[in-house]
Amino acid sequence: MNERWLAASVALGAVLLAGAACRPADACAAPGNACGGDPVGNWTLVDSCQDPTLPDMATAKRTLRNQPVVTAVQPPPEPASSDWCADLVYGPNGIDFLNLPRNSPKLLGAYLSYQSPDPSHASGSYSAFVTTRDTTSIDLSRSCIERFGYSATCDQFAVAFATFGTTLGGVKETSCKDDGNGGCLCRYTVEADAAGANLSGQFAVDGSTITHFASDMLLPSQVDFCVQGTRLTLWGHDRTSIMDLAGARTMSFDKVVCGDGRVDRGEECDPPDGVTCNDACQLIAS
Repeated sequence: MNERWLAASVALGAVLLAGAACRPADACAAPGNACGGDPVGNWTLVDSCQDPTLPDMATAKRTLRNQPVVTAVQPPPEPASSDWCADLVYGPNGIDFLNLPRNSPKLLGAYLSYQSPDPSHASGSYSAFVTTRDTTSIDLSRSCIERFGYSATCDQFAVAFATFGTTLGGVKETSCKDDGNGGCLCRYTVEADAAGANLSGQFAVDGSTITHFASDMLLPSQVDFCVQGTRLTLWGHDRTSIMDLAGARTMSFDKVVCGDGRVDRGEECDPPDGVTCNDACQLIAS
């Protein structure tokens, strides 16, 4: 009996070890210990890690009012190609409407500011400005392009697609080519700047955790943080997204310092020279 129990225990241990060995590495694991510190100041993004399995929760997160439910932080299924085609609407001047799909955007840059009237800097207000960019594509079949009697080659559709892109904020670098079946494979880039109520509000520091209370009244989000010298590192508490940005699990910032020779957001010049640039790195009126 004991030998059987011993054999079963060894077998179970082997299974557990095998499972641990097959566990995928966390590409956005915390880069260090949450040491806390003083986050107050202005910060500019130098590095980030985004988890593609986390959706952009800024608009889908459950709230205290409408309570939309996002199960286990999973994105909804993508619409099928026929759904995108159904969104294509022609008008007298070409394309009037087309709902363009996009992937989770990549962070290009960010500016984060923590300000506090509290001498201990344990609470105050925060705001962020984020720039994202994503290049993706959509393949529209020939039957889709020729809906409602609109007859055009892919080259002609490419002109209409490019013109439509100019009516959308941030859509650029559009191009289309024949997909080999009479349809059009169109690529485009979406670049966007984000700020506002979901990226500003009040914050509170508790040890090495910052809680963000967004002005749009979504449920609070939390980050673990560490300030070392002029570097601020944030990572989403319990593997969540930072301030509900698209999959942003870790973000590292450098402190904006007037006099470092680099003109960062909030500065008009650097370094100060007393002639054209003052001690606050603002231009001196002539």
